[in-house]
Amino acid sequence: MEAGLFSLTILSPEKDFFEGEVREVVFSTPVGRLGVMAGHAPTVAAVAEGILEILHEGEWKIAAVGQGFGEIAYEKAEFFVDTVEWADEIDAIRAKQALERAEHRIRSNISRIEYLRTQAAMSRALARLKAAETGAGRSGHK
Repeated sequence: MEAGLFSLTILSPEKDFFEGEVREVVFSTPVGRLGVMAGHAPTVAAVAEGILEILHEGEWKIAAVGQGFGEIAYEKAEFFVDTVEWADEIDAIRAKQALERAEHRIRSNISRIEYLRTQAAMSRALARLKAAETGAGRSGHK
């Protein structure tokens, strides 16, 4: 492995999303953004819905991720998330429609469970839109 690189694996229930050597990964946690580079102290961190950025082969790759956790060691990091997709694969129109539906539902008289489900749908839609916007300004994945 080249100096400054570490092994990154990203898995979801639907697919093995990414596996490779990277220079850096940046992701959202419930308390803010966290960046990881080779040699990072061992950590287990909650992953919040949002953008996950990977510096791979000199390019930033952008993905929208759902909730999960990351296990970080000195020379590797593994992320286990409920949803994940590359920014350039996101249908921004569909994500915006999902956000609008969720916003409408949140304003209506719904049960506590439906409210929580709708909040989760809003978070996913916002993460997808932000990833699509961020990814539009950068190169796509390989």
